[in-house]
Amino acid sequence: ALLADALHPGAGQGTVLRSVSGWLQRMGLADGIEVRQLGRSSRYELLVHKDGVAANLRDVGVGVAQVLPVLTVAYSVPPGSTVLLEEPEIHLHPLAQAVLAELFAEVSQQRQVQFLVETHSEHLFRRMQTLLARRQTTTAQCQMLFVERQGADAVLVPLDVDEFGAVRNWPPRFFGDAMGEAREQARARVQRMREAAGG
Repeated sequence: ALLADALHPGAGQGTVLRSVSGWLQRMGLADGIEVRQLGRSSRYELLVHKDGVAANLRDVGVGVAQVLPVLTVAYSVPPGSTVLLEEPEIHLHPLAQAVLAELFAEVSQQRQVQFLVETHSEHLFRRMQTLLARRQTTTAQCQMLFVERQGADAVLVPLDVDEFGAVRNWPPRFFGDAMGEAREQARARVQRMREAAGG
């Protein structure tokens, strides 16, 4: 009900509704959303439009339901607010996870909303690096931290990220070794091709 209230265009929230719909489109999750009154009651339903079909929010994928509050709060909190988010990427496909980085950067700049995001998403992290490289955000506007276990304590370690998005102090075992995996795949492919050729 609170979500419907925040998104209801009659409550002066048409901009929130349009903004949320736009991000759902960019994420490839929906073509848009609509808040519709149920008969003459004071109850509303949230419809998700995708590929010409409108479905009630409870009848669509979990990812839409999970990210909808994140998108709504980004546009409904007052400018200057700080929003704390824990794993906003849950149940989202990789593209949508990456687009979350764009949301945080754009909304921060446009609405002066600060996001503190705890994430395990390599896709979100890598897109933030790309945004730095493209100059769509800066290291002054975006700080990345790693939580490191030191005995019983958790210590915040600032990542040394340059203006091109490169991290100079990668923590050990931070993400999987993508380059190492690609190298091993190529090595295995060559080995199998040699075996198939009989040599």
